[in-house]
Amino acid sequence: MKNLIRTCSLIPLIFPVLPVSAQAPELSADAPIAYSEDTGMLIATGNAVYTDEDTTVEAEEILYNRDSNKIEASGNVRVTRKGIRLLANAVTYDASNKTFSADQFRAGYPPAFISGESFSGSLEQIDFNNIHLYFQEPVPGSAKLSVGRATYVSNEYLRAENVGFSTFGNFHLPLPGFTYVFGTPAIDLDVSAGYQDNLGAYLQTEWLYPFFQTLSLGANFDLYSQRGVLVGPVLEYRSQDRRIKAFLSSGWIQDNSRKERGIDILGEPIEEDRGFVDFGIQWRNEGSLQFQGRGTYLSDSEVLRDFRRNAYFDRFHPDTFADFTWQKSSFLLNVFARTQINDFYQMVERLPEVRAEWLPSEIARTGFYIQAAATATRYRLQEIIPSTGTVLFPSNSLGLPSMPIAGGLFPGDMVSSEVYQRLDGTATITRPFHGPSGIDLVLRGGARWSYYTSDNPFPSGTTSDERLMGELGFDLSQTLARTYSVELPKLGIEKLYHQSRVSLKYRWHPGAEEAPNAPPFDLYPYHASPTTLDLADLWQVDGLRDWSVARFGWEHELMVAGSEGNYRDFLRLNFYQDLLLSEDRGEDQWEAFYAQLDFTPAAWFRLQFAQKFRPEGFTNEAAFMRATVRSSDLWSVSFQAEYLKSAIEQYRVDGWYRLSETVGLFGNWQYDAFLKTWSLQRYGVSKRFANTWQVELYLTLTDADDRRGDFGVGIRVNWLSF
Repeated sequence: MKNLIRTCSLIPLIFPVLPVSAQAPELSADAPIAYSEDTGMLIATGNAVYTDEDTTVEAEEILYNRDSNKIEASGNVRVTRKGIRLLANAVTYDASNKTFSADQFRAGYPPAFISGESFSGSLEQIDFNNIHLYFQEPVPGSAKLSVGRATYVSNEYLRAENVGFSTFGNFHLPLPGFTYVFGTPAIDLDVSAGYQDNLGAYLQTEWLYPFFQTLSLGANFDLYSQRGVLVGPVLEYRSQDRRIKAFLSSGWIQDNSRKERGIDILGEPIEEDRGFVDFGIQWRNEGSLQFQGRGTYLSDSEVLRDFRRNAYFDRFHPDTFADFTWQKSSFLLNVFARTQINDFYQMVERLPEVRAEWLPSEIARTGFYIQAAATATRYRLQEIIPSTGTVLFPSNSLGLPSMPIAGGLFPGDMVSSEVYQRLDGTATITRPFHGPSGIDLVLRGGARWSYYTSDNPFPSGTTSDERLMGELGFDLSQTLARTYSVELPKLGIEKLYHQSRVSLKYRWHPGAEEAPNAPPFDLYPYHASPTTLDLADLWQVDGLRDWSVARFGWEHELMVAGSEGNYRDFLRLNFYQDLLLSEDRGEDQWEAFYAQLDFTPAAWFRLQFAQKFRPEGFTNEAAFMRATVRSSDLWSVSFQAEYLKSAIEQYRVDGWYRLSETVGLFGNWQYDAFLKTWSLQRYGVSKRFANTWQVELYLTLTDADDRRGDFGVGIRVNWLSF
C-alpha cells in the first residue's frame, strides 16, 4: 500500500498544467486555422496539435484564445508531457489563473495509471470525481483503488471519500475514507502462510491503516494449528511537522505445544504465555535537539525466533535505551541511559551516562586544534552466572583482552553487580601540516583521565581508584591521483581516475596500569576490521593498557567513466598492517594484517572481500567474501562465504531465474562447515498476478536448528501495488 501513497506525489505530473512558456505556442491542423471574430478564438480542426515548450495537445478540435490564453480541446484529446500520456474527451486550460479541467480521462505516468470521470484544479490543489488508481499497467484482474471524491493539495495531503479496494473483477472491499499527509505512515499489509514442522499449518499477517492524518493502526494476527493464535496491536505515528516518529509492534500467544516450546538459552522451561513488544520513538527540532528511544520486551529468549524469525535476526540480543543529544555550534551534550528489561541477556547498564564533547576547533589561528570530552557514568553489569559454555572470540587485535560473548549457556541466573561510578575525561591537541606532492602530516598529543568510585570497597580496601594516560603520535600520508584515457568498449569505459594513498600511523599510550580496581565492564569488543587507534575514541575504557602501535596503510580507489562523462566506482582496494611495539609474552609483534576489496567492473558483476590475517602464525583469523553475477533481470547468482576462527565457517548461494514475464524460480542454500551439514535449503517459484502482487511458493529444508522444524512449505504474498 505504500507504493500507492507514493504515487500521489506524481499527480501534478499526471495532470499537467499547460504553462505559458518562454517558447511561443504553436497551433496546427489538417484544415486551415480559422478565426472567429465573435469569440476571439483560433479554431484548429482535423488532427489539431497545440505545442509549447514541454507540452503537446492533440485533439479533433482545439480552440485557442490568445487574448485570454485559454485552450479548449475536444474529441479524442491526447496530452503528452515529459513521458506522460493523458487521454480525455475534453480538456480545458486557463493559463491566466492556471486552472484546468477534464472529463472522462485516462492518464499514465509509469508505474502509475489513473482513470476517472472528471478532475479540475490548479498546481496547488486538484479535485477528482469517481476515479480508479492502478500502480501497474492495468490488465484483467488488476487491483485498483476506487475513490468517489478526492482532493489533492500539493506537498501536503490527499483526502479521499467513498473508498473501495477491488481485485479480480468481482471482489470489492469497502475502506474507510482517509486523509493522508505525505510522509506519514501509509497502508501496509504483509501476509504469509504455509506449513512448518514445529508450527503446523500457519497464517501470519501484519497490517496498518492510516485512520488519522498522523496515526496508523493495525495488528499482528497469526494462526498456528499446533501452537495457537498470536494477536497484538501495531501502530505508527508521525507528527504533522514530521519531527516526531513512533512505532509499536506486539504480539501475545498462549502456546499450546509444551514439546515445541522447549527451553530458553538459560536452560529454563519456556512458559505457556508468550509475547513480545517492540517499540521506539524519535524526536528532533530544527537541528540542535534530538531524542530517540528503543526497547524490546520478550517473554522469553526464543519468542521472536519462533514466531517472527525475520525480526529475530535484527533483535536477537535486544536493547532498551534512551538517547538525548543537544548541539550548539561545536559543542555536544549527550545523555544516554540503557537498562535490561529482559532476564536472559547480559548487558552493561548505563544509569545513566552524561557526556559533554567539544569538537575540534582551532586555537587562536595558531594551526593547532583541540578537542575534548568529559563523561560521567553510573553503570553496572547484568550478568548470567554461571557462564560455562561461553564462546571466546579469537585473539583480539592490538593485544587487548577478549570479551566473552554468551552462547550455549548452561542453566544460570541473572545477577546484578554492584553499581560503580566513573568520571572519564579526554583532551587531544593536533597540528596538521600540508606538504608538497600530496604529503600530509598530523602530530597529536593528548591525555585521558578516569576516576572510579564504589559504595563498597575495592579488593584493595579503597572505595576509589584513578588512571591517567597519555598519548603521543602522528599520522603521515601521501595521496597521489591521476586520470587516464583508456579504451574498453565492452565495458563502456573511456576514462579512469586512480587515487592512491600510503599512510603510517603511530600511537603511544603510557600509564594504563594505574587503575587495577577498574571494574571489567567496558572491555574490548572483537572486530574483524581495523579499529580506531586514537585514545579519545577507544571504547574499552575499563580495559585500556599501556601500548605502542604503528599501522601501515595502502589504499587505492579507481573510478571509471564512459562517453557521457559520469564517473562510477570501479575498484576499492585497501591493505593495513599493525605493528605492536609493546607486545606482552605470547603476543605477536606483527599484529593483524587486513585486506579489503570492492570490485565492480560492470553492472553485471560485483566482488567483495575482507580478511584479517595473522602474519607470524600464518593463520587466517576472519574472512568474508561475496560475489554476485547477474544478467539484467533474467537471472542472478550470488555466492557468500563467512569465516571466523574457531567459531564460524559458512557458505551460502542465492539464485533466481526468470522463466517468463510473470514466472520465476529462486533458491537459497547454506552450508555450515563446523556442523558439516546443509543448514538451509530453499526451493521456490514466484508468480506475478494482474500486475498487482507477487506470490511466492517455497519448500524449506533445515538441519541443526533446535527452534525450527526440518521441513516446511510456505506461501508469501508481496503486494506490488497499494
